[in-house]
Amino acid sequence: METAEMPRRTRKRHERHDRVFEAAVALIVEKGFDDTSMNDVAARAGLSRTTVFNHFPRKMAFLDEWALRRRERAASSFAHEPGALLPLREVLGRYLAALADLNVETRRETVALMPPRLRHTDWLVTHPLVRDLAEFVTESGVALRPHAGPDQIGRMLALGYFSAVIRWIDVEPAPFDLATELSDLLETVLTGALAE
Repeated sequence: METAEMPRRTRKRHERHDRVFEAAVALIVEKGFDDTSMNDVAARAGLSRTTVFNHFPRKMAFLDEWALRRRERAASSFAHEPGALLPLREVLGRYLAALADLNVETRRETVALMPPRLRHTDWLVTHPLVRDLAEFVTESGVALRPHAGPDQIGRMLALGYFSAVIRWIDVEPAPFDLATELSDLLETVLTGALAE
């Protein structure tokens, strides 16, 4: 058994997981979510259908993983910041800017995966992005106005983010600068929420 690194068996499992995920994303971009089957994913990944289902028990899990990886990558934009904690405005600004950059870098992916992700998720009520944004607010310890709370700020920012991205992908080429749109959204929400 390897001690310094991940055990070989675990590493192989992660490699298969990534292979299945990458095959699914490529197919969804090419064919669309509804026209991509688990059999298609298995064939593209060069693995059995059973292996695909072991890693992703339902097709929606590909969209969940896609969104999770994007949120994790955005969070890494400030995760290793040396020194004191960053101000909330900077943390949220970096996070939203990183999401905007990801969308721009992978526009075809975003166009293919974001609409079905939102269509198959109860994003108006609960969404992991809302939770992540609310946690940033809570962890910052920033003083809020009496009417504002971390969950409310998270919901407002997440809904604004999804609205901006859907409007951004609806027109080719992109109708506006997504990073600027999200920066303006953040400023509007925080101006109304933060105590003086």
